Amino acid sequence: MIISVRQVVGVRIIDVEGDVNLGTSTGLRRTLLESLEMAPKLALNMQALRYIDSSGIATLIEVLKDAQRLHKEFVLFGLSPTVRKVFHLTHVHRIFSIFETEAEAVTSA
Repeated sequence: MIISVRQVVGVRIIDVEGDVNLGTSTGLRRTLLESLEMAPKLALNMQALRYIDSSGIATLIEVLKDAQRLHKEFVLFGLSPTVRKVFHLTHVHRIFSIFETEAEAVTSA
């Protein structure tokens, strides 16, 4: 898994590439939680994410809860068909703000 961080108009964007699983989710968790403290809004770019398992989903839920507690936004965008299917099967698409594009994610209020 490759993670990169960038800033766009006050929004911290985390780009993730590869697979998020038990072995890699701790690195993603650390990056997301650290980034959450640095910006009012955090957007996770999932366009290059091939796979996510239950540990990865648990990580995203933990970050969402922290964002809510801190009165910050955490949004997702660019879900691949495979990842979107996992989100629908687990019903977590109901709790996240999910956008198709980075532009939509960045400008959402």
